[in-house]
Amino acid sequence: MLRRLALPALALCALVPGVAAGSAVKVTIHGTVAFNSITKAPFNLVSAGQAATLSFLLDSDSWVNSPSFPTRGYVIDQASFALAFPATSVALQSPFPAGKTPYFVIRDNDPAVDGFIVSTDLEDPVGVPLAPSGSFGHFLKNFYVTYTGSTLSSLDLLDAVGAYDYTGLTVFNWSVDDGPFNPLGIDFVSMTVEVLTQTWEDKGSALGGVAGEPVFTGTGDLSGGSGNTLSLASAAPGALAGLVVGLTGLYLPFKGGTLVPALDVGPILVPTSGAGAIVLPFTMPIGLPAGTELWMQWAVPDAAAVHGVALSNALLGTTP
Repeated sequence: MLRRLALPALALCALVPGVAAGSAVKVTIHGTVAFNSITKAPFNLVSAGQAATLSFLLDSDSWVNSPSFPTRGYVIDQASFALAFPATSVALQSPFPAGKTPYFVIRDNDPAVDGFIVSTDLEDPVGVPLAPSGSFGHFLKNFYVTYTGSTLSSLDLLDAVGAYDYTGLTVFNWSVDDGPFNPLGIDFVSMTVEVLTQTWEDKGSALGGVAGEPVFTGTGDLSGGSGNTLSLASAAPGALAGLVVGLTGLYLPFKGGTLVPALDVGPILVPTSGAGAIVLPFTMPIGLPAGTELWMQWAVPDAAAVHGVALSNALLGTTP
């Protein structure tokens, strides 16, 4: 028998049948430092002319509409937020102020302009607090851009996927504020809004001594999107299949076959259908470090197998 291990937080969030999240979307904003008069660390390492990059992740299903204006705020994944310069990188204030939420706000036809705001307010560009403190409390990062015409077609984040530059731009502001002052200014250059996707890689057969092994396939977005599906075919109808999950691949001998994932999690027991198949919805939490690996494999009881257990092929998913 496979031994059952305690579920770490990662797996508990990731392997919840029936739970769906929206697509994971990454926003990346590029600019050039125009001026800086901050002498406190870490902003004292920033000089005019240097490149600046602001990036963060969003869940396309995690949003709040303004009750008064045609704006919608998508909740920023706080762990993914980074304001980066060549010599330093700055995160959001942590813990984030109680009662406040960092949003990426979309404006559509408000009333005749479109645009984007990074703010804790759904309507006004009040900015978001950063980890370092200035003379008037935590520095604030303030960013907004305004476009004329029909740059956006709706308040749906997925409709906003694309690249943005000066085309149609009428107003921009990108600054690091210290109270009422704006001691660091950045010229906006471009912005991209992209859906992150990552396919599953088949790591080969781990046949448990039976012809016609269970076939394991995975589809969907590993970075947090909906539509992830882990599918198992060719198992015995009504059997309890065990899904084993590991953060590394060890390829250990098991029951006449090869158990590929390290035994970090598993088995998670899931009954097969009357047709001997499993289709398991799968949600991957956003904000995981790039390159995080998940190795998965099914172990299925099978009387025809050498040791009574057939092992499927293994899958590897790596977050982008």
